[in-house]
Amino acid sequence: MTGRARLRLMRWVAVVFSAAGIGFALMPAAYAQPNSGSTSSPYPPDNLILNYYQKASYSDYLTASSGGVWFSTPLGLNCGIWDRGSFGCTGDIRGAPAGTTNIGWVNGNIVTRYDWLLGVQFPPGRAERALPPRTYLEYNGTRCTTMADTSTYCSRGPFRFYVTPTHTWLSPP
Repeated sequence: MTGRARLRLMRWVAVVFSAAGIGFALMPAAYAQPNSGSTSSPYPPDNLILNYYQKASYSDYLTASSGGVWFSTPLGLNCGIWDRGSFGCTGDIRGAPAGTTNIGWVNGNIVTRYDWLLGVQFPPGRAERALPPRTYLEYNGTRCTTMADTSTYCSRGPFRFYVTPTHTWLSPP
């Protein structure tokens, strides 16, 4: 190879690698979809519910027995969302301490809980309709969902509970 041909080849290689380097340097950064929650979180991700579940009309769950919306679940719970977004369920709270029949959050509380006092704080509402699996209700800023596996999940901001056929989780942790 002559000196002139070698010089052309080196220039061509330099141009190609320079163009590739500039292309990589100017390429927009690609980011993966952020995780919708901690892998250790037992709670279902909001995007699953909002994108793949049926939203029920809250007006179908209003009752004459009490203010708010009331529904029953496949696990046999009587649940409600009432004024100012308070929410809760009564019935067999799986995985809770023996004798626990109430779970919920009442406006003004700093935690979601299950205890005897919730029974006093709950309005006297009774469900007249079941909330089918893969369906959710939103009322006064609170969302309650019957999951595909018949679990019940209710949340309002950081306050939430999740009752499955075998366990119950409360937040904040």
